[in-house]
Amino acid sequence: MFFKIVVPLDGSIYSEAALKSASFMARAFNAELKLVTVEDIPLPIYPGEVDAEMISEIEKDHQAYLNARAHELREEGCCVSTVVLPPGSPADRILDEVKKERADLIVVGSHGRTGLTRMLLGSVAEKLARHAPCPVMIARVQEVPAAV
Repeated sequence: MFFKIVVPLDGSIYSEAALKSASFMARAFNAELKLVTVEDIPLPIYPGEVDAEMISEIEKDHQAYLNARAHELREEGCCVSTVVLPPGSPADRILDEVKKERADLIVVGSHGRTGLTRMLLGSVAEKLARHAPCPVMIARVQEVPAAV
């Protein structure tokens, strides 16, 4: 039985696929969905390039994205909450939130990277699966659109 499901989102088709699976499970188990995203502050090219105003705008954009997804899910009858997590390692920030919320399940999308790309960039889904205190469901995209 699942009562709280954490869904990390990054705006990709992969996380949207995870959200679709998570919303199905939330309705089936009458569980609460917790949508999370990690603030990604761009690294400055020049000193002083990233300021407090820019960080505030990024946070607002992230919150607007989560709010839009939450609104859609509420219209489907799901109980949803959202949080924008502070900058840092996405996997670590998500794991901290999962522990704090005592989540029963994480539903995450995977970008499907392999080989050198995976080794260099890491895999949030893999780290969550290895270190989460609860089950992790990795949702996959059925069809990946052709590159433009």
